Parts: sequence; C-alpha cells; structure tokens
Amino acid sequence: MTYLDHSREPLRPVVDTAEALQECLSALGGATGPVAFDTERAHGHRYWPKAYLLQIRREGAGTWLIDPVAFEGTDASLGALVSACGDEPWLIHAASQDLPCMRELGILPRRIFDTELAARLLGKPGAALGALLHSELGILLRKAHSADNWSKRPLPEAWLTYAALDVDFLAELAETLTAQLEATGRIDWVEQECIEELERYGAEPTPRVDPWRRLSGVTTLRTARQLAVARALWQARDAIAQRRDRPPSWILPDAAILDAATAAKDTVPTRAELSRLRGFAAPPGQRNLNAWLRAVDEVRDMDPADYPARRLPSTGVPNPRSWDRVDPAAAARWAKIRPAVDVLACDLGGLQPSLVAPPQVLQEALFHHALPTADDLRRLGARPWQVDFLAPLMAEVLGG
Repeated sequence: MTYLDHSREPLRPVVDTAEALQECLSALGGATGPVAFDTERAHGHRYWPKAYLLQIRREGAGTWLIDPVAFEGTDASLGALVSACGDEPWLIHAASQDLPCMRELGILPRRIFDTELAARLLGKPGAALGALLHSELGILLRKAHSADNWSKRPLPEAWLTYAALDVDFLAELAETLTAQLEATGRIDWVEQECIEELERYGAEPTPRVDPWRRLSGVTTLRTARQLAVARALWQARDAIAQRRDRPPSWILPDAAILDAATAAKDTVPTRAELSRLRGFAAPPGQRNLNAWLRAVDEVRDMDPADYPARRLPSTGVPNPRSWDRVDPAAAARWAKIRPAVDVLACDLGGLQPSLVAPPQVLQEALFHHALPTADDLRRLGARPWQVDFLAPLMAEVLGG
C-alpha cells in the first residue's frame, strides 16, 4: 500500500500579504470550472473555532494556501475569493464543518457541492475523504495532521503538503460522485441538501440557551444549589478560556466542576473544602484557584430564588420515550413509522434513516398530526425528495 505524500504541483508560498492575495485572486479569476475548498482549524487547541489555513484549487490556477490570520485587522477582504470564482459551485467535503468559519471570514459561495453528503446519499460504506479517494479514485492519502494545532506559526512544510492534498483531487472525486448520482436519479437530492446546508451553516448561529447544561454528568445533579455551583464554575471557566483562547477542558476539566457541584448537595462548599477537592488541589484546577473560589462565593451569597431551574421549560416535542405517558396515540404512530422508515432507508441502498427522515421533522409530524401530509412535512422542513418518500409511506402505514 503506497500513500501519496506530495501534491501534484510544487507548493506555492503561503498567501499572507495583500500582493500575494491579489495574485491568487487573478489566478482564480482566470481559471475555469468548480472550486475545490477546505479549511484547517485548531479544534482541541483553541477556544474559537476559526480557520487557520484555507486551501483553494481551480483548474488552470492550481492550489493556493492562504493564511487568514495574516489578514485580520487589514483592509483585505477574503470574500473576494467568491467574486473571483463567479457562479461556479464550491466543492467542500463535510461542508457543515467549514461553513461557520467561512462565514466569519466573509467567504460564502453561491453554490456548494458537499462530497461527503453526496457519498452518504449514495449509501457509500465510508464517507470520509480518505476512504472516498481510495474507493473511487484509487488514491491513498495519509491523514496524519488533521488533529494538529493549525494555529502554530510557521506551519511545517509536511503540514502544508497534507493541506494541499485535501483539495488536490476534490474535483475528480466530485465528478465521479456526480456521475453516480445522475445514474441513480439522486442528483436532485444532493442539490436540495446542499442548499439547506448552505442556508443553515452559513447563517449566524442562534445562541444556545444555558450552554453550561452540556457539562458531562450534569444530569446527575439533583438540587438547584448544585446546579448553581456548576453554572458559576462553568461561566468562570468559559470566561478564562475565551480570554486565553484555549479549550475549556484545558482550564478546568468537567469532572472537577461536577465534583464541586456534587459537594454542594446540602451547603455550598467552603473555600477550604473546594481547595481540597482533587480537581482543584493540583493543576490545571489549582492554576486559577482564586477564580473558582470567587465563583463559589457568588453562589454562597446568592438568593436561592436565583438558582437555575432543574430543567429548562420544554419548548418543543417531548422525547419519544415519554410519548406512551403524554400521548399514547402519538406513541402508537411512532411505533409504526420508525421501523417502516428503517426499511425504506435500507431499500434505498442502506442510507442512514436520519437522512431519509430528519429526526426533528419526523417527531414533530407524528406528535402533532394523526396523519401527516406532504404539506405538513414541507412546512416542518423536510426537503422535497424526502417528502416524496415519506408522505406515501405515512399514508400507507397510518392511513390504511
């Protein structure tokens, strides 16, 4: 087994000046065809999910590697990349991961083609980029640097080669997958999904309500006081993580917050008690001990009426596991449709059931409607290709 360890053309210097960016834009503008694009982030090394390297390739222009950090605070607009490439589709693998940081840079293409999504809608057993390049084009890439710290400067040449290879064959892969989608009548499915993906992940995200409730183990806490301690420590940790641009777990592990909150079952831990807990008596918890002590002091001085509620008010459909209790008729509909959707997904070539029937759409449709119609499904967000399968299925299973 031989891995490809070099890009198809010599690496250019990383674009990090206005002059180099203008040269890149001119080359892309004079090229033809779709645009292969990727980003490298520093997930697991930084707090902010920003892009630290952009890879872009187009027939006739070759591959360009761009350092977006070099243009922060300058007049240069990376959104000019979109203008330079016109109306051609951008080929992105797993676009949902790249679009949020692209939006922050002002890079929002008019059309995208997600090669991962295309592979999933074809029922491919492996939809990762490396697996697809191997199975479809016979190309082996060594995925050696995906988890590295891409905020490092200067970037090693081996990393730059790895990054260039991520877009080197994306156009050929997209062409191969497109031919298969057209042969199976599924090209419209991908186009509809890509439109939805661009709209969802290219938009400003809605702030999450009470993000601290995502703490590992938070559901084991039983009292409002315990939740107040967990919230205070989470907020103190998040402020430090943002300021230092480091992952929150590097600042204070979830387990340490949970231990402190668990100790607050009857009373808020004293400063001495908190300092003796395992997560706070040694690094990394000890490093910002004064911040943790202040957070716990705030809870001690807090009016219990200001403690967080044990559960957020429900604003949507309850979990189907509770439907037997809250709505037996809806539970009966769920029990009939779920296995039917699984069979349908299998008949469509082993697709994931969630691709055919998005869980939120399916749950809302079955909870609120005795016999969901095509209009109901469309209103709830199902794409036309999904409605074409789900509406007849529901009519047959629930209406017969």
